[in-house]
Amino acid sequence: MKKYLLYALVIPVIISCGVNQAEYDKVVKERDDVAAQLRNSEATIKALRDSVVMLAFPADQRLSKVNRLVSDGNYQSAKDEIRHLVALFPDSKEANATPAIVERIDKLIAQKKAEEERIKALGFKALKAITTVVIDYNKVEFSNISVGSTFTYDSYGDSYYYNTADRGNKYISAAMRITSDSKNPKLPKPAVFSISGDRMIKQGTFGIKLARWDDYGSYLGNYHDNGNDFAKSSSVRFKVGVEVSEDVVKNPYAIILKKENAVPRSEDRLDNPPISYIGFVDYPDSLTLDDFTKEDSQYVIIRIANL
Repeated sequence: MKKYLLYALVIPVIISCGVNQAEYDKVVKERDDVAAQLRNSEATIKALRDSVVMLAFPADQRLSKVNRLVSDGNYQSAKDEIRHLVALFPDSKEANATPAIVERIDKLIAQKKAEEERIKALGFKALKAITTVVIDYNKVEFSNISVGSTFTYDSYGDSYYYNTADRGNKYISAAMRITSDSKNPKLPKPAVFSISGDRMIKQGTFGIKLARWDDYGSYLGNYHDNGNDFAKSSSVRFKVGVEVSEDVVKNPYAIILKKENAVPRSEDRLDNPPISYIGFVDYPDSLTLDDFTKEDSQYVIIRIANL
């Protein structure tokens, strides 16, 4: 270092004294050679220092530290230590053992996240599920809520119609009885939401079908079925169903009803059956606990499952 500083001081003096180019180039080369030697020395010192660190904290001790960090739940620190271990001892048996540890850490992180989500979701458990809801002129009653491979409706005698869920899917279905003050009411339509942490995520809205007909003739529209006409009967029975992924019904989910009568009656004697209720109810993509607890809430919970 002293020799390098000497060259740094001498070169300007040489320039000021008018020394020829050859002498100048020689001195510059010697200066550069000294600088290169210094850099090499610094690299050697660093390599020696790294070797000392490696010897002071060998691979087996590093692996033990990784396992302690995992046991303590310090997963990110454990991964950092694994990176150092593999970088310093790439061919060691300890380094070869780390992929299995990383896999275990990832599983533990996933389990921890799932538990955190479950704890958040417990907030919804405080909400009371109700199966009878009054919406303006309609009283809506739900019963026989079930999960299965089929959705049955339009019964007559011993016969009925049904839909079968695709592979990997299930139907959530229920009986819905509506008693109305109106002779031609619009109907509400429920929806199913999965529960993820402190949010509900919409998975689908239910289809509405009539539960039963007097017989096959009334189903075909050959004559009028008074039991399926609010102008003749104050109460009409329906079936509602929605097809969702099996993952939805294996995890926490909720059946939600928006307090809105929006689905109109349609009648066409050429259709089988001649009466249908098809329409749209606008549900948001997600809901939070506040959506149910605020004073002017539009939503009620019909059922919460798997919480």
